[in-house]
Amino acid sequence: MKKTTQFIVLTCLVNWIVAGVAIWLGLREAKGFAYTIFGAFYMLLPAICAIILQIIHKEKPFSNLNISFRFNSWFLIAGAVPILYAFLTLGINLLFSGVSFSLSFQGFLSLLPEEQATLAAEQLSKFPPLIFLLIQLVQVVIAGYTINAFFAFGEELGWRGYLLNELKNMKFLSVSFITGFIWGLWHFPLILIGHNYPQYPIAGIGMMIVWCIMLSPVITYIVIKSKSVITAAIFHGTMNAIAGIVLLYLVGGNVITNGITGIAGFIALLFVNIIFFLYDKYIMKENIFAKEIGFTDYKSK
Repeated sequence: MKKTTQFIVLTCLVNWIVAGVAIWLGLREAKGFAYTIFGAFYMLLPAICAIILQIIHKEKPFSNLNISFRFNSWFLIAGAVPILYAFLTLGINLLFSGVSFSLSFQGFLSLLPEEQATLAAEQLSKFPPLIFLLIQLVQVVIAGYTINAFFAFGEELGWRGYLLNELKNMKFLSVSFITGFIWGLWHFPLILIGHNYPQYPIAGIGMMIVWCIMLSPVITYIVIKSKSVITAAIFHGTMNAIAGIVLLYLVGGNVITNGITGIAGFIALLFVNIIFFLYDKYIMKENIFAKEIGFTDYKSK
């Protein structure tokens, strides 16, 4: 537990100091090019902290972090699940009072300044809705397996690499809760300046922690089955790519209710976790959800 505590303290301290400096220098909103650059760097820091600790403890850098490019079916599942989760969220969102579906992207356009909204509407009108959606999905998959996965790897090498390895003698659900809680709390400076919940920064911190805790079992399960933290990066990268697309088709509601990090996303995540649990218990019959983590006892396909 000593190295676990060191990783958590070091990672949070370094990230929060970096965020504090960025805010002090003038970063006030979670949007724009400056925030994109800052966010990308922020995501890489958990991996850097993990490697620093390995060097301090005289371990070989990048060893025992579950880095494997050996392909198996879970590399595909890691990219498919976030997309299915996003569309499940969209369907659940439409059951909410005051929320409706729009192929003209009214909800999205209403959030933009008038000139930008007019320009965006003109661009969006050039494509039939189905063609536009297919183009977006192709872009999601490409980004999820490339640039997004690279920056998500910075986080996941920390959460589902270093931390997961240090906690591997604990039960699956305990590990999922710990990693999810730390992962969610790690986001708090970003939430304060408007990431995901721009109008609700304080409530957003709590929601982000709960969301990360609920998402953690799914990603952890995929890492265990694939025997590779690369699948966590693919999952994370694809999820980041698909998140905004869901909101394009919604009119009404707000950031607390809408999208994968809203209440609709929480409900969808509950279903996703149940599906994974039932698959594990009754189809694979490995009962990973009730066991210690480990990395060598489970089938990868």
